Amino acid sequence: MKRTGALICAIIMAIMMMAPAAFAADKDDSAAAAKTDLELVSSSPEDGATGVAVDNLSVKIYFNKDVQPKSDAIKQANAKQCRLVDAEGKKIPVKVYYSEKEKGLILIAADVYSGKNKNTIKGDVEYTLTVGRNFQAADGSTLGQQATIGMTTLNQGRSTAIYMVLMALMMVGMVFFTLRSTKKNEKKEKEAREAKEGVNPYKEAKKSGKSVAEVVAKENKKKAKKEEAIRRQKEAEAAIEAEIIEKIRKESNKRVSAPRSIASGGSALKLKVVTDAGHSVEAAEAKSAGQKKNNKGTTNPKNQSGKNRNKKGKGKKKK
Repeated sequence: MKRTGALICAIIMAIMMMAPAAFAADKDDSAAAAKTDLELVSSSPEDGATGVAVDNLSVKIYFNKDVQPKSDAIKQANAKQCRLVDAEGKKIPVKVYYSEKEKGLILIAADVYSGKNKNTIKGDVEYTLTVGRNFQAADGSTLGQQATIGMTTLNQGRSTAIYMVLMALMMVGMVFFTLRSTKKNEKKEKEAREAKEGVNPYKEAKKSGKSVAEVVAKENKKKAKKEEAIRRQKEAEAAIEAEIIEKIRKESNKRVSAPRSIASGGSALKLKVVTDAGHSVEAAEAKSAGQKKNNKGTTNPKNQSGKNRNKKGKGKKKK
């Protein structure tokens, strides 16, 4: 019994001693995983892109977290993790730029002026950009695995040839449409001049090889046709004008079915005839008009003496 109890105690003590080591191992594994959760989300141009510009060859890379270095040492270490080579394996120097506005964005550009010789980016050549597994984010996590982006630059010779062909086609088109427009204008001017001056039948007969009578008949037929077209156009314009005038007249004229009083229209105005001493206004107005007429024809104006009346007649000669 004592031996069994001692054995159980030893097992319990062993388990208790091993537990911290196990927890520490789990903690170390989780810490290691946290340091390698940096991921490359996308790039521009994408992997396998073609027709990439030769001038200022660069690649934008977006990560899932902030990659702004906290020290110059980390910045230099990250720059060493970025490598650009051509199809023959020749290394092209690069510069790494970090965006302060967009966290997780870097720009890797070809440094064509690095060193003594100019590093020329050629057209229609496949270039490969690799970002090493130890590229570090701001929180210390790393990429964990190498990322590769392949791209093919634009064939400038072919693009230039296509551009020149398009330019030639455009020039030919411009010349063609210019000549066409010029011919149309000349034809219109000729027709207008002939309509104004008339066609010389003898000259036209000599030019076309027809008789003078045929030329005259053709010209008369042409004039009659033109006059008929002008007449029809004027008639159509007159009909449209008359229709518009009639429409305006109908819209402006308002008719009623029967006479109506002012009160039926909703007016509250009332007229009242005022009389003076039992006489109507109409009678008073008639009397006043009669008095004015009599005063106009009298030879003895009111309130004038004999001398005043004779002043006008003084100095006149008797007939």
